[in-house]
Amino acid sequence: MKKILLVFFIALFTMCGTSNVQYRDDFRAASDAQKKKFLNELNANGANYAVVVLTKGFKGESVTVFNEKGTLYKGTVITNLGNGIAHTLRIDNTINTTITDKISSKEAVIESKKAKQYKFIYVMKDNAAAKNPYKITYSNTLRPM
Repeated sequence: MKKILLVFFIALFTMCGTSNVQYRDDFRAASDAQKKKFLNELNANGANYAVVVLTKGFKGESVTVFNEKGTLYKGTVITNLGNGIAHTLRIDNTINTTITDKISSKEAVIESKKAKQYKFIYVMKDNAAAKNPYKITYSNTLRPM
């Protein structure tokens, strides 16, 4: 009986897929003027805000971004091949934010603990990934847009 339970729990935990997470500031950065303008456009200058940038891999699927206060964004998202950006939005970094899409039915959770430390959160989608297609990169550097 113990072996059956052990095998069951091993199988259960191997089926769970978490998002691939990175922490990077080593890429080319936008100028300070561009960064300031970008944050002003999104009204994300406060310390309690972070910016989510949906990047590569979004091919027209319906994406929903929400937290416990409600839905922040719901719509179809297509990555612009020219600049690699699909959509940008401001989030409250004091509460967890979840990103889901209808095609993969998977979700990525941006934890408030991590979001408080970084101003920019880049979310890429790799549709070939078997478990969870989302790759999250936390950064304090704004990439050129």
